[in-house]
Amino acid sequence: MAEISTPSEQRLNLCNGCKEVDAALDLYYEHHRNGASDDWQKLKYTLGTLDELSHTCACCLDIAASLPAFNHAYSPVNKFRLVIDDTDIMLKYKVPRNMRGDLETDYLFLLPTEPKSETLEHATPFDPAYFDLKLVRRWVERCETLHGEACCPAKKVPLPGLDSILLIDVVDWCVVSAPPEARYVALSYCWGQTAAVRALKHNISVLKTPGAISPCTTSFKIPPTIADAMTFTTEIGERYLWVDSLCIIQDDYNTKQLHLDNMAFIYANSHFTLVAAEGPNADHGLRGVGESKRDLPIHKIRLPSGSLVLNKPRAGFRLDSIWNSRGWTLQESLFSRRLILFDGFVSWVCCEGEWSEDTDRELDLQGSSSFLLTDRVGLYGRLPLWPDLRVWGSLVSQFNKRDLTFDKDVIDAFAGIETAGRPSFPGGFLLGMPQFFFDIAMLWQPERRLIRRINGGSNHLPSWSWVGWKGEIETQLWGASSDLPYNERYPLPEIIIEPLVQWKALESPEYPEQHAIPNSYAAHRSKAVPYAGWTEHQNNRATHYTHDKVPDQYFRYPVPLLEDSHTPSPAKHLCFLSLTAMRSCFKIGGILEDRFAEKGRFGPDPFTFNVSILDAANRAVGALRLNLEDVNEAPIGEECELITISAGTARIGEGQHSYLWKRDEWALKQWHNAVSQGILIEEGSEEEGSGGGEWEDAKEDETYNFFNVFWIERSGGTCYRKALGRIIKGAWVCNELTDIVLG
Repeated sequence: MAEISTPSEQRLNLCNGCKEVDAALDLYYEHHRNGASDDWQKLKYTLGTLDELSHTCACCLDIAASLPAFNHAYSPVNKFRLVIDDTDIMLKYKVPRNMRGDLETDYLFLLPTEPKSETLEHATPFDPAYFDLKLVRRWVERCETLHGEACCPAKKVPLPGLDSILLIDVVDWCVVSAPPEARYVALSYCWGQTAAVRALKHNISVLKTPGAISPCTTSFKIPPTIADAMTFTTEIGERYLWVDSLCIIQDDYNTKQLHLDNMAFIYANSHFTLVAAEGPNADHGLRGVGESKRDLPIHKIRLPSGSLVLNKPRAGFRLDSIWNSRGWTLQESLFSRRLILFDGFVSWVCCEGEWSEDTDRELDLQGSSSFLLTDRVGLYGRLPLWPDLRVWGSLVSQFNKRDLTFDKDVIDAFAGIETAGRPSFPGGFLLGMPQFFFDIAMLWQPERRLIRRINGGSNHLPSWSWVGWKGEIETQLWGASSDLPYNERYPLPEIIIEPLVQWKALESPEYPEQHAIPNSYAAHRSKAVPYAGWTEHQNNRATHYTHDKVPDQYFRYPVPLLEDSHTPSPAKHLCFLSLTAMRSCFKIGGILEDRFAEKGRFGPDPFTFNVSILDAANRAVGALRLNLEDVNEAPIGEECELITISAGTARIGEGQHSYLWKRDEWALKQWHNAVSQGILIEEGSEEEGSGGGEWEDAKEDETYNFFNVFWIERSGGTCYRKALGRIIKGAWVCNELTDIVLG
């Protein structure tokens, strides 16, 4: 075990600053031992830049030696600061705000190497070369004792279409068939470009032979990460391991698709998921297990009051890991109920707590109602029972900025998440888009510049769905435009979207068979007839509904809840849309400044931006969000062909989503007022685009009527989405209808 304390701390030579810190720590420990931690006032000690630290003070020398632990480069202006808070001791390498860039954190925890108080966390000894596998059993037992059903429910999630699954038997060293309810450890890792054995039709019978994949005798190439995972499973006393490359027959496309559709459930049913968060591919191994040694640094700061060890804040997933950047691993991390993460140190994350091998910290998440999708596991049990577009938009946004080796995998990598969400969304999904709210699902926007995904296979990745684009998308309008949730504080819906077109999906422009997209949110809203399980409530402001299954959630109208999960979504080859829409031509106007004002809040990376839409008289009548970041590329003055896809009414007074009106292209109050008075504002006039500060004067019942529009471009008889925007309803004077095939 590693030495993390020494007996010579009382004889240390300290500078005056470190003596002051040491005295404060003595007092701090005494406060905690006396149960007075709540009375502690935060103390901050600026120790200086690296060059200013004393060259004779043992504590300063230890602090200087800790710089590599911060993962950002030396700078002559960055200063070390020690902070003693009520529950934490932190060492900061203070980076000036204008130099922070993508820096996630500039601090590390300092933990005493021995217990100082029951209320203070302390470091625990660990082996810097090998992980102590006995910890796993203790973590599992602790979780099952403290958390029970929340983390390990007795009933497994059904796997539609799968009567059995393949597992690796680490006793007989072969692949075996097992019922879906079998107990197994699942592996989550990055495949990369590693050349390794895969289960195929021609070798599966060999892989099922006892001893076929024994590390000692196998002739198959088993990459280190999988080999270490098998060793790990053996050493902790489990028998079965699930690994996708060996437990899905990769060239049996029918059963493979069933596994892809059930992927989220396979991970949800695992005893726990073993996460190889380090390394770019399966050749990296699980460092600290089997033959894969690790070399963990120990940064210790010596003081007479007791040594302190640097400890990284590792709640949840390490954001900078390759594993956490891959599209395939999102469903694996979110739907697993319990994770053991190998990312240098080894830690445990479950639905109710987080623990790590190098500290006695026990982060308790019991009772937490937060829905931070990147920080929580066990998502299957927390998905809303009703079609919640806000949650769906968050999942889509998280997935779409992740990386895929092959663009064509985007639908399959998201298939498990779709399967999990399908019971809550009547009609399921078409290429990631909820059919029930199809009009609203069309209202996604590029947050930053998107890259077009190209499918080298037979299926086309459409421009109208987010699956056709890689990068950060904005789905705020999904939640804001879904008027289904009822808010007592804001009883009137702020945005109401109305259908204008009938959407039909087809395989190709030449193929006549069409699938009618239900898009039935408006029909349910207009009927608002409570049926089984629903109760109507009336007050002096608005009517709302509740359902027996979710009595604490209020709705503006009844919808089907938890449909049969076996109801299939439309086939993924239906990549084209047929519709009849109003069409007209306008012109691109000037750049709107609204989104640039947000750069200071969200970091230095450039946003996409909005431009005004001009009519034939050069008057501003709406706005488009362009998939561009460089304003010099804006096609100002270019003609744009627009089609209407839905109508909308926005209530522009103060409300739950009023930040949208003040922040985005909705800031067109003068345009709205001018249109209502029969006067349009000319591009470049003082009034044009200057109404962002006047929204506070808007009355609660003031409305803005608009059309949602696509700017389309044509190629070979097919139209493609180029941009999404809004145009004031009164400014649309051409009612020409045209048949469109959208690819």
